[in-house]
Amino acid sequence: MTEQLIKKFENDVEKRTRFMRFILVLDQALNVIFWNGSQDETVSSHIGRRIERGDATWFDKKLCCFLKRLENNHC
Repeated sequence: MTEQLIKKFENDVEKRTRFMRFILVLDQALNVIFWNGSQDETVSSHIGRRIERGDATWFDKKLCCFLKRLENNHC
């Protein structure tokens, strides 16, 4: 199990810059703070699931539209 975690960490460091890993952590923290979501999930993933279930607020939908402008693969 420990070897798998080390391998996952090494792959993540190779794929993403330190800044992008920081943004990911910030994204996950905001999901916990504002949406009471999982610490392992991003805001856009959480909102995407809320939209699919029909539980999204108008703010969720607007934020999703904004995030899609930054990167097409959101929500």
